[in-house]
Amino acid sequence: MKGFRLALVFLVVALIIIANVSSAQYWFQSGARASQNYSNNDGASVSIETVYPQNLQYGSFGFWVGEILSNGAFIQVGYEIPNQSGYYPTGCMQGSPCAGKVYIKKDYPSWFWEYFPAGDNSSVFYGSLGPNDSVGANGTFNTYSFKYSNGLWDIYVNGKQVGSVNLGTDSSGNNVPTVFAEYADASNNNVYMEPVVFSNLSVYKNGMQESVSHGYSYIGYGTGSEHSLPNDYGVKELSPYVNRFEVGSGLPIIPNFTTLWTYGYYLHVSSIYGNSFNNEYSPYSTVRINEPQYIYISNGIRERFMGWSGSGIGSYSGTNNSTNITLSSNITEEAIWQTQYYINATTPYGNVTGSGWYQNDTQANIAISSTNVSINNGTRMHFVGFSNGVNATREHIIVISPINISAIWQTQYYINATTPYGNVTGSGWYNRGSNAKITLSRTSQSITKNESMVFVSWSNGATAPNLTIAVNGSYSLIAQYSMAYLERIVPVSQSGDVLNVSTFTYRNRTYTSKSIFMLSGNDTLSNFNYGGVNLTPSNPTISITEPGIIYVKLPVYNVTIMSKNIFGSPISSTISVKLQNGSIINGKLGPNGAITIPNVPYGNLSGTLSYSGFTEKISSMYSDEITVEMLTPGVILGLVILMVIIASFWFYMQFRDKKSR
Repeated sequence: MKGFRLALVFLVVALIIIANVSSAQYWFQSGARASQNYSNNDGASVSIETVYPQNLQYGSFGFWVGEILSNGAFIQVGYEIPNQSGYYPTGCMQGSPCAGKVYIKKDYPSWFWEYFPAGDNSSVFYGSLGPNDSVGANGTFNTYSFKYSNGLWDIYVNGKQVGSVNLGTDSSGNNVPTVFAEYADASNNNVYMEPVVFSNLSVYKNGMQESVSHGYSYIGYGTGSEHSLPNDYGVKELSPYVNRFEVGSGLPIIPNFTTLWTYGYYLHVSSIYGNSFNNEYSPYSTVRINEPQYIYISNGIRERFMGWSGSGIGSYSGTNNSTNITLSSNITEEAIWQTQYYINATTPYGNVTGSGWYQNDTQANIAISSTNVSINNGTRMHFVGFSNGVNATREHIIVISPINISAIWQTQYYINATTPYGNVTGSGWYNRGSNAKITLSRTSQSITKNESMVFVSWSNGATAPNLTIAVNGSYSLIAQYSMAYLERIVPVSQSGDVLNVSTFTYRNRTYTSKSIFMLSGNDTLSNFNYGGVNLTPSNPTISITEPGIIYVKLPVYNVTIMSKNIFGSPISSTISVKLQNGSIINGKLGPNGAITIPNVPYGNLSGTLSYSGFTEKISSMYSDEITVEMLTPGVILGLVILMVIIASFWFYMQFRDKKSR
């Protein structure tokens, strides 16, 4: 290596300013080299900590990454800390003058890049300097890189290109990159170098960046340096990191090619439901870990990714299911999952809320939006509960498994019963198949003392004021009334006698009062109870047009019983008869041989007539007169005398005829 020739520029300025200074002759270099596996690369990169001030009086400190190329050319990039303030050349390229100068203040770092063309052994500075204090605050890190592209070697600081040069080759050949802290143009080794941290040494191969898996120590001198003073600037790996070390005073002076770090770190990913692996990666490699947001175990069961729980330097703990891990140590990442169950709440009517995925052992709130949903006029669906047996409109479920829950509805019909008079109870919504009980509070409404509106029937034809309806559809019932007049009912017998009946029937209702309200129009009366016998009127149909008296003629007769002998003479017989109602009448016919029994229902009677030991049976139906001829002792005696007379006459005639012969 030719050494760090930028120091020559600083040296010239220093000689002008400071007199009697002994000439600089040492380039102390301490750092690391990549293993031979990383030869034949097309560039290198490293991150370097900015550390200042360094309290320099002579020479300069430089911290850089560099590499000899396949044709002997050399390139490096990093930052420089000068010992004096002043203007320094920049933009210097072989074969052309420098582009200008830049002012750099003592002890303030600036980035630089420098190259040595192949076969050039001059001390001319080729490269560029950044502005004063251009590498950030103390303790920050910057990435310095160079890589080949399209015939040029491009130089970058934190990914921003700061220069490029054609070095006549596209590869490092058998050479590998080195990273150094260098005390340049030094006259002694007594200056204290604050330790500076280097990390993530990497190379470019085929345009791809690859972290160096094996790094070795190197403590020595730059090309052309004196070797009489020991290099007291050591190097140390920063455990537990890989590919991370520091260089400076007070650090171990270890033999060259001592292993500083070996291959990278292990990333162990543990996931019950996703992908688990345990792989080794280059130091500071960036590895992307991924888990799906959801993994579906079975119908209604899934696992939800909740986050990563990481351990190790550079690990990640958080909720992103996809993230990058930069391996600064061995890292373990555990995927955390949460079991979820699906609650499927459905309803054929209205709306139900609460369906969705729920964490195990949490509460799902299921609610129905409306308990009644209209289907059409007079028909609705009524919510009666959920399929799990809960009949409340809101259901709170502790979720421990998938659940299918549905709302249950009952068809209901509206029964609308109205009346122009009084009140009606029983109107409302009824379940299909149930019974509705309709009750009318008033069956009549007085208009005047002799006129009244009387309940006749419901609009569906039912005549009872209180009725029970089997609900299989909606109904509209109206109580219907007709005009009725106060009528006095006067029952009379066939002979016109007024009868005292106990009850009678009108429109299937039994009355005891003789004065009742009767509907206008034609109607009938029946079942007149007279003396315990039900009688059907002879004129059952009546016409009602106004209040008044109605005479009803009943089949009641005055029955006359007459007793005569065979010669037509009246006989005063004794009578005993039984009427239809079971009553017994005993009596005696008068001198005229007759007796009249008044108001006999249907004229129906039966019994006997007795006279002088002779008895005759009698009966009557719908008749008002019975004549009975009876034998009497006088009649029998007269008949005997008559027969004797006739016999005597016959014998006389027989005797006379014999004598004449």
